[in-house]
Amino acid sequence: MAELPPKIKLRDAALYTLALGTGMRWIAVAAAVGPSSLPLWVLALATFFLPLAAATAELTARFDGEGGIYAWTRHVLGPMAGYLCGWSYWIAQLPYFAGILYFLSGLILAALGGDPKDTLSYLAISLSLLAFVTAVQLAGLRYGKWLPNFGTLGGWVVLAVILGVGLVLAFKGESATVFAGAAYLPAPNFDTAILWGTVVFAYSGVEAVGFLRNEVEGGMKSILRVLAIVGFGSLFIYVAGTVAFLVILPESALTRLSGFPDALRLGLAHVGAGGWAAPVIGLFALSMLGQFTAWFGVAARLPFAAGIDAFLPEAFARRHPKTGAPTVAILFQAALTLVMVVLSQAGASVAGAYDFLVAMGVLTSTIPYVFMFAAYLKTTRLAPVAGAWAPPGGARTSFLFGWIGMVSSLVAIACTMVPGPGETHPGAAIFKIVASAVAIGAVGCLLYWFSNRRRLAASGAAA
Repeated sequence: MAELPPKIKLRDAALYTLALGTGMRWIAVAAAVGPSSLPLWVLALATFFLPLAAATAELTARFDGEGGIYAWTRHVLGPMAGYLCGWSYWIAQLPYFAGILYFLSGLILAALGGDPKDTLSYLAISLSLLAFVTAVQLAGLRYGKWLPNFGTLGGWVVLAVILGVGLVLAFKGESATVFAGAAYLPAPNFDTAILWGTVVFAYSGVEAVGFLRNEVEGGMKSILRVLAIVGFGSLFIYVAGTVAFLVILPESALTRLSGFPDALRLGLAHVGAGGWAAPVIGLFALSMLGQFTAWFGVAARLPFAAGIDAFLPEAFARRHPKTGAPTVAILFQAALTLVMVVLSQAGASVAGAYDFLVAMGVLTSTIPYVFMFAAYLKTTRLAPVAGAWAPPGGARTSFLFGWIGMVSSLVAIACTMVPGPGETHPGAAIFKIVASAVAIGAVGCLLYWFSNRRRLAASGAAA
């Protein structure tokens, strides 16, 4: 008889989900807009994170199978809706994986004093990181939890450094931003539209705890605690970090930064601690590696669940008897990520296509939440499950949460389609984004048709 795969404890589940649901790099993006970003963090928590957490808790309690957001949508809205939801959710991860490997390779290359234009070095480092993370995930969550855990802790150290520098400057009366006279009402412009899509995206990811439902000690009790920890932790990280950055550097300086590492470097130099920049950025890189590892493990549960439902060959549905890892699903995902990494290093035309896929990732990653909240709204009309968690007020509160989350998701999608102020052909830009999203959906429909035909043929042959 095969051994049951080992489960992870509440502490590990909380750290793992924090790695999934929080992104330190979004702090610099928000700070670049100024103090008006602060109310958006609170608004997004209320209108997106809370509905998402409530939906995750109820749907996880109602459906105890594998597959998370894919399984919930499939059970409530049907197999095709579930397939398209899972397809959009999974396909959005591939350019993200390739992009984060490229980013980490750049940090490592800079630390080693290498040539930033050496594409072979970028490729070698990226593939080495991918092989390492794949090996860690193949060892199962018993070992795969450690990189996300250390990454989360490293991120908290980076946050503590930012807050410490900010407090020193604030007590000295050297804040770069005057908060008392600042405008906190976001302006109705392109920057605000992009920021809203960003803050919603920054709060996403907590639903991924549903993929780990059967791999966490304590079951639903632990998952409810994890959701609460991630909610409080995310709000603190985003609001406190944004305030600290605005204390350290003026909004105008942050606008010109290319990313979080540059903000760290300039901020530390501003207070005479530039020598600490390298180790602090190293901790930030560790947090990014932990986030990548966490998402890589969770995303592999989608082809695993599709294998269980016979949309993919039966081999995808197998777990390793000792580690509990979905081995074939992980290796399949690693192979596709490898293709994306290689394409990112190819000629200009292919690289341009890759860059567009990265931009499309934000839109594609938001579409599954429309499916999820639609499924959640439909479950409010179903009979409650005895002993399952429900928000105060029961189905009425769930219905309200569902609609708030749905509207927030649709607004975020609309914001990703707002053309930039420098766009010479805004209509064409919007059409390109919409057409690409439709194309991704069409490919998903085509794959579903082929997979469903194969599944039905296999079931007919078995009968």
